[in-house]
Amino acid sequence: MQEYQRFYQGKTVVISGAASGIGSALAHLFAEFGCKIAICDIDGSALAQVVESIQATLQKNRSHADVSSPIVSQVVDVASKEAWSAFLAKCIDTHEHIDLVINNAGIEGSSQPIWASSDDTLERVMDVNFYGMVFGSKTSLPYLVQRPWAALVNVSSIFGLVAPPNTADYSASKFAIRGYTESLRAELELVHPQVQVHLVHPGGINTNITRLEHSQKFKQRFLTTEPRALALQIAKGVMRNKARIVFGNQAKRTAFASRLLPLSWLSKILSKEIDGLGLEGDYIREHEGFELPNKNDKTDN
Repeated sequence: MQEYQRFYQGKTVVISGAASGIGSALAHLFAEFGCKIAICDIDGSALAQVVESIQATLQKNRSHADVSSPIVSQVVDVASKEAWSAFLAKCIDTHEHIDLVINNAGIEGSSQPIWASSDDTLERVMDVNFYGMVFGSKTSLPYLVQRPWAALVNVSSIFGLVAPPNTADYSASKFAIRGYTESLRAELELVHPQVQVHLVHPGGINTNITRLEHSQKFKQRFLTTEPRALALQIAKGVMRNKARIVFGNQAKRTAFASRLLPLSWLSKILSKEIDGLGLEGDYIREHEGFELPNKNDKTDN
């Protein structure tokens, strides 16, 4: 741990989606490394609990971190560029500079096939998962490029490498994060190579992202890796400037399969993953999502 503390001591770290799961684990870990912390989430109550927990942890480990540095926390809807700008301005007012930004905020999709899921769900998933990352990246870049060393970390998913059934909306957002981040990394190499860009593909991490009742069996089967273990891998990957960080239950196996298997094989293998999860109810030929439009329905011209 001393190696991490030497590297990260005094750096300002900004983390979105920090009220639980991976974001909370990241906030705790970087605070223990001696970083200045700025965290945001849509859940203000849970965010306040994370701040209290970090402060209590630091009090117990005074020799490992600066307990006097205030923790910046703010309720932020990451889908709002204006909210991001206000949050980062508050961070600068308190900590004076920003060295590391981790776009972690995300929500689950409908856990239904395309014909059964709603357009509203897709729009919200893209707003939070993709545009939340876009706005977090674009608003932070002017601060990051001022530093002699800086890093931007965007959290995708193994569903940014493969797309199993019932994940079209979620996978779409995570593939979009992947494409955006890979392009941004190449672009910054040309103008500000001191700003590292990292893409994270977590596997099954034990978080509360799966809130829907019909996705709980999926959580029990696949979401088994503890968030702190991933947080440590992210810290290590950033320190070693590893462009792609793949970690968590089934993550490396999935990444390997995505590179080597033909899509026709991969689709058949992934289709079998929903067996026994109670998610098969929408897979009927007579589903209303396949019905032709009613000729009597009036449409706007």
